[in-house]
Amino acid sequence: MLEISQVEARVVAVAAQGLHLADPDSDATAVLRDRTAIQLDTIQVVRRSHELVLLARGVADQAARVFLDERATPTQFEYWGHAASVMPLALWPYFAFRRRRFQTGGWSGPAVDPAACDAVRAAVAASGGMTVTDLGGAPGSGWYRSAPAKWAAEWLLATGEFVCVARRRFSRFYQPVADVLPAELQHDLDDATCVYHLTGLALRALGVGTADDIADYFRLPKPAVTAALHDMPDAELVTVRGWTEPAWIATAARQQVPLDDDACTPLSPLDSLIWHRPRARRLFGIDYLLEAYKPAAQRECGYFGMPVLAGTDIIGRIALRATKGVARLEGQQLINGHDPDRLRHAAHTAAAWAGARLTEPATAGSTR
Repeated sequence: MLEISQVEARVVAVAAQGLHLADPDSDATAVLRDRTAIQLDTIQVVRRSHELVLLARGVADQAARVFLDERATPTQFEYWGHAASVMPLALWPYFAFRRRRFQTGGWSGPAVDPAACDAVRAAVAASGGMTVTDLGGAPGSGWYRSAPAKWAAEWLLATGEFVCVARRRFSRFYQPVADVLPAELQHDLDDATCVYHLTGLALRALGVGTADDIADYFRLPKPAVTAALHDMPDAELVTVRGWTEPAWIATAARQQVPLDDDACTPLSPLDSLIWHRPRARRLFGIDYLLEAYKPAAQRECGYFGMPVLAGTDIIGRIALRATKGVARLEGQQLINGHDPDRLRHAAHTAAAWAGARLTEPATAGSTR
């Protein structure tokens, strides 16, 4: 069995994620194609998380801003991949297993009113597309929104009658599948085909990972992922020194890709390089949690702590909040032994992405 060091695993992972490449691909469509899933989130204190993912990979500012523009030709769709995610439109058939699962008992949202489904289905069909606001709004937030039309639309999206290929004012824009998807994508695949294909995509996007890491990428069942990996010709078992579980490496990831060791980039805390905390611990020795939902007094770094990737190391994190052209550093943490100037550079980069001027940074705290 191939054996690699933890440092080599980090190089593979960073390169597979399209970060710090000596020759970066700055096209948003290519970034999505190679990552296969970019997680969405409503928080915007620097930029939307999906925009930060693109900016970290060299995508131009304007291209990041219009990534989900409803006026563009659909090349992507939003669905439950790794949580709510944007994915290439070609992946629609491979989520048939999840749509069936919602249909047969996997729905965890509020009860759906059949009459509301009929009304929403008719309204969206007549208009060609609607947001929740168009459907009458939904008071509250998250799972606590109570409007029957909201949950009818979500149910029809989850089970495959509706599709979301864009957002309007960052609200999902629901459209009938038959009106939007090319005919060649409007078919269902069996569960095994879906899981096998998505497992291969997840492995290539990660470069190297355990079966648990790979299963987490699209929230797939681990036993089915493990079985798929054993049948996959471009997946190779590997031992990563220091890891307690065997791992898998994509054959293509074994080719050395030039990386820029001097690059220093702030990452969204929901970036796919680090979104699975067990893998982040093994790869980078970090255990960061998004602290936006913690009381302020219990936060170690700040509301939106952005890990900083320097070369192939995570050297700490910064928490910025940008308002009216000014970015304030709420907190920062520097891992012992790393250069505080690189953390400061990352803070200025994040502020520039927000179109803001960074106020004088405070002294960095240290963590082991």
